[in-house]
Amino acid sequence: MSKKQVYEFFDGFSWAVPTAFAETLAACRFEQGDVLYDTRRAYEGTWGQARPHVSHSIQVKLPLRRTGTKSEKAEESIFTDNWNMTVEFNLTDHRAGKTRAITTTQGRLYTLLWKGDLSSIVAKSPSPTVPTLPMDILRDLPKALDHVRGRLPEVSNGGVIFLMPFDLTRQLLRSKFRKVEAELAQFEADMCLVSPSDAGLESEKGFAPTVSIACFMVQSAPVNDVEKALKQALYMPAKNKKTAVERFRLGAHGHLATV
Repeated sequence: MSKKQVYEFFDGFSWAVPTAFAETLAACRFEQGDVLYDTRRAYEGTWGQARPHVSHSIQVKLPLRRTGTKSEKAEESIFTDNWNMTVEFNLTDHRAGKTRAITTTQGRLYTLLWKGDLSSIVAKSPSPTVPTLPMDILRDLPKALDHVRGRLPEVSNGGVIFLMPFDLTRQLLRSKFRKVEAELAQFEADMCLVSPSDAGLESEKGFAPTVSIACFMVQSAPVNDVEKALKQALYMPAKNKKTAVERFRLGAHGHLATV
């Protein structure tokens, strides 16, 4: 007997979006063959058992699936560039037993999966704006300090907090997170993930549902030692450097503060 496949899903979406769609969400580019359902029950048991719980599903027809090397553009630039890109899919209403072809934009499809409103894919509806992305919150991280303190173990004077944008869909941020976590382990750092809204940040556009703040708390080391460890984790010297000057700036990655 084959082992039953266990699915994990991204929180924050009205539809069921498996974590296998991480790269798709990071690029805001759904491609031919992608299939999505409006409930996680679609992934439980046989299709016969799941079908009564499914109201709608989507099967993407275009664009074609990409081949070859990945773009070297920044992930957030790719997301924004693809937001207004055309996507074609079949939308099936399982209650009515009807399927219709839809041509809309990647951003409208993303918004449907996020907020669950079918009207968002209609061309006559207001065009959704690109949500606030991980690095958009970088400069606002100092505002999150007071809210974050309450989510970490008791903070005493002299403790050090490091906040950094995080998004499970983004390869670069996942890599940074792992490196920081590994380096700060020497100080027995405590860590938690907090949504921007729960950290007291605000966005008129709304935060992308995959965005969070990684919060690291160190009690056992001075701030200079923590800063050195963070540089070890995050600094990547340029290849073929023509100068000995180091251009590392911690503020480009997160916010470090003492409490």
